[in-house]
Formats: sequence, structure tokens, C-alpha cells
Amino acid sequence: MIRDFDITIVGGGHSGLFLAGALAGQGWRLALVDPQPPVPPDGPPDGRNLALVRSTREVAERYGLWSALAPLACPVEAVRVRERPGGARLATDMQELDGRPFAYGIEHGALRRALAEALAGLEHRPSFFQSHLEGLARDPDVRLLTLSDGRRLATRLVVGADGRGSRLRGLAGIRLDAWSYGQAAIGFVVAHERPHHHTVHEWLRPRGPLALLPLPGRRSGITWVEPEHAARALVAEGEDALLRRLAEETDHILGEMRLASAVGSWPLGAQHARRYVAPRLALIGDAAHGVHPIHAQGFNMAVADIAELAGALARAARRGEDPGGADLLLRYERARRWANQQRIWMTDGLNRIFSSEAMWLRPVRSGAIRAVAALPPLRRRLARSRMRLL
Repeated sequence: MIRDFDITIVGGGHSGLFLAGALAGQGWRLALVDPQPPVPPDGPPDGRNLALVRSTREVAERYGLWSALAPLACPVEAVRVRERPGGARLATDMQELDGRPFAYGIEHGALRRALAEALAGLEHRPSFFQSHLEGLARDPDVRLLTLSDGRRLATRLVVGADGRGSRLRGLAGIRLDAWSYGQAAIGFVVAHERPHHHTVHEWLRPRGPLALLPLPGRRSGITWVEPEHAARALVAEGEDALLRRLAEETDHILGEMRLASAVGSWPLGAQHARRYVAPRLALIGDAAHGVHPIHAQGFNMAVADIAELAGALARAARRGEDPGGADLLLRYERARRWANQQRIWMTDGLNRIFSSEAMWLRPVRSGAIRAVAALPPLRRRLARSRMRLL
């Protein structure tokens, strides 16, 4: 037996859930495929955290999702960047722009649960299939999906939101450019003595960036990048040594700290799909692109993909057009691939410049930051580019 759908989303992580929420009111017959339960069970925080920039909030508001996220998110009202070892500093406050937050800090697991619960509460939520994608075939008018439990789906459009190791991308034969940085990110949440004042603190260091992201209450998310061997050693030293090193690296800015989550670590690399579309198929988010965390771009790039694709599909629904039409998909690819390529180059370049031990680069880095700090129009322009991806 084959089930028929207009649009099937493969992947029930942040991007897949967000896209499903954006499409739920458009009148399509929707399906969502993911091996995890539709609403993940409550569990201890895994330590990952991310910043939702202003354009991401605007897209979430457009599709009625922000009300589910707002209680879990902490507004970012200021950013403080310090460069080491040169000592250059850059400060930006929301009053310099329009008085609204630059971004919002949120925990990874809390974001996924909130999106899943919001989707489960919708009247026109998608049909959910708790399974893996096993096979992909193509008929003239549909894509045929075979799931690991033997069920088969026919869909006029299939969207890959299944992460960096996308099974759908592989089955579609879409090639990937990928590279490693030889670094690893350590992620965890701390509760702390002093208030964070809704401020992101970032240290740009030759070993890799270290950032403190404000979370609700007196808690902050830590993203700490080191060479892979050093990251493994830090995690292996245990909680007391990790927090002691963190306090030293961050100038004791948060006062006394304690762990409020597990400590996770993962290797860092970047990648970019050579195509975002194939007949009746599109890629979004990490299935299409992956970046270094230095500029907090990853999930926000995914939301920009979603806004473009969901907008195109809304127009197609109003006109009675095919959701998997070639023109629609090619317009989506043209709108997003080049924009994402520029963000990948930007994050790659920033990481290579600031994570280099080359002596000749030190005055260049410090001079660049001091120049931006001394020129308010340039500082404001950079702040706007960081918080808007649309």
C-alpha cells in the first residue's frame, strides 16, 4: 500500500519541524519522516545552545511559532568581542540600532521540544512516520519513498531536512564539498553567580573562539572551540578543572559557576551541497550546508532557507500549482545557494584569520577590530548583517 502526499519532509529536527510548522496552514497533504518520536521526551540538557537572530524571530512570528519559543529564549541586548592576544575590543549595544534585541539565546533541546509541541498542537499537522528513509525512486509526477518499516510514500515534493549526513541527499546523488578544521567545539550550560546582563561575550583566540550566550535566568550557554586534541583533554579533566579553565579564559566575568547540563564535544567542519534541488526534491538546513560556529549562523541560515521555500510553496498553493515544479525549485536554489555560499566563505575566513598562530596576522586582526570599534556606521552595519539573513 502506498500513501499519497503533496509534500514529505525527511528529518524531524529543528529545520524539519520548523518547515512543517510553516507549511501546516497552506492546505498541502503533508508528511514528516523521522526515526525519533514526534515529541521528544523530556531529558537532561545536552549542553548545546544556539542564538536565534532577529530575522529568525520574524520568520517564526510569520508562521505562528514564536509564541512557543519566546518563553524559552533570552534576549541578546549587547555583544562584547575581545581579541587575543592583541587585546582589541569591540562593543555593540541594541540602543545603537533601534532598541530591539539582536538575537535570542536558547538551548538546543528546548528549541526542538518547543517546535515539536507547537506542531503537535496544530489542527492541520502532518502525518508522522517514525521510521528511517531506506529507498528513493522517481516516477514522472512523484517521488517514491521506501521506509525502513516497509511502508511506501508517494509525494509530489520531498524535502531533505535530515542533517549533515543526509540520507536523502545521498540517495539523490547530490555531491558535497566538505572540509575539516581540525578543531572541536565543547558545548555546555553553566549557572553563575553574576548576572549576564543579556550580553554575548566572545573571545577570538588563536586556538579558536570561545563564546558565552545568555540564557533565561542566571545561566549561559558555552561554545568553546579548541584544537581537537586539546578539546578531548579538557573534557577528560572533569568538571572542576573545566570550570576553572573557563573562569580563567573568560576573566571570571560570570563569578562562581556550576554545570547545568551535560558536557558535549563534536569535531568541526564545513560543507556545501553542489546542488540544493533535483527533480521533485529540495534540501534545506544542514542537509544543504554546514558552517563553523564562529558567527552563530547555522540554524539561522536554515530558517532563511525555510522562509524562501515556504513562501514559494504558499504562492504555488494559492495558484493551484505543482509543489514540486521545476521552476519553483530552481528559483529556491538561486535564492539560497549563493547567499549561503557567502556565509560559508565569511565564517571560514573569520575562523582561519582568528584561529591562526601566524605572528604577522596579529597586528592585522587587532587593527581590524579597532578600526570597526572606532567607526560607528561600520559597527552598526556589521551588527545588522549578523542579525539579518533575509
